[in-house]
Amino acid sequence: MKGRLVIRSWLGLAVIACGCFLCGCQPSSDSTDTWLLVSFEKDVPVTYSMVAERHTEIDLTSGSGRESRPQQMTEKLEVVMVYTPVEVDPFGLTTLKATCKSVKVTRSNFSGRENAADTMENLAGQSFTLQLTPTGQIHDNSDFQRIVRDLGEKAFSTGPNNMRVKNPDMISDFLAMQQFLWDAGATISNQLDLEVGDTWQAQQTIAWPTPMYPPPARMTSYTLEEIVQDPTLQDAPREAVITSSYTLSETPMAEYIKPYEEGRFQMRGLFGFLRNYQFKELKGSGRQVFNIDDGLIESDRQEYQMDVTASFMLPLGDSVPVLDVKQTFTIERIEDGS
Repeated sequence: MKGRLVIRSWLGLAVIACGCFLCGCQPSSDSTDTWLLVSFEKDVPVTYSMVAERHTEIDLTSGSGRESRPQQMTEKLEVVMVYTPVEVDPFGLTTLKATCKSVKVTRSNFSGRENAADTMENLAGQSFTLQLTPTGQIHDNSDFQRIVRDLGEKAFSTGPNNMRVKNPDMISDFLAMQQFLWDAGATISNQLDLEVGDTWQAQQTIAWPTPMYPPPARMTSYTLEEIVQDPTLQDAPREAVITSSYTLSETPMAEYIKPYEEGRFQMRGLFGFLRNYQFKELKGSGRQVFNIDDGLIESDRQEYQMDVTASFMLPLGDSVPVLDVKQTFTIERIEDGS
């Protein structure tokens, strides 16, 4: 999770905003300013539906040319998060109370047998705090780390000979969505110079079902595609359409959260027999709509596909496990109470 600040953009925007305030003016709806600044009103909740879906197909290739029958696994996490601003400073830090209103995980595993309940379902009803800068960068995530580690602890059960066994979970999916939620605006080097057609990049973690440190990473390239405004609606908000494309990152994540306690454990299911994952290729695209006038993300959809190879914990002839992974994230702002 990033804790750095874009000082030049932040201070420059603050000076301009202060000037407008002292002159008694504020940005108009027909302004050409395209700052992607987050904006919250104290005690007014903002609610998002957040869905992560992953379809994993594993196949065995061998030099003998024997055909294998691919096995498939589908996972889906559905979360409704409510972000309530408890402290708001337009020129400083905003503190949000993030509360999980509901959560549901559905999974069909490789074997067809039922899994233990996903630890993510323990998040329902729980809250944590986040501090954001005006550009949307997460300044303090310590309370978020606390709740993630608590979820990670509950992902384990005890197996034979008191061996720790990690059950399948979708913590990494929730981590990814929370971490990149405001990244489109937070990773712009200088918002004062932002124009339609500009591009910029962000490094982000890849949701992955097994613990890996550092976690696999992707490079996201954002483009401010256009600014739209519905001409049929009076006082319609200006909306920034931000497209994105994804590739594998050449460098590992420098900062990340560890959901799980160190120590020996066994993964439950087929992933317990695989190791040495090699991420060969990642490609995909996405589209976000940001309400410039309200300072809020309206929607964000990301899709990508990964090619991954692995090896078995114990040799199995010349067979090589090959994984085809399709990942989708869908985030939508909804009315509180929906």
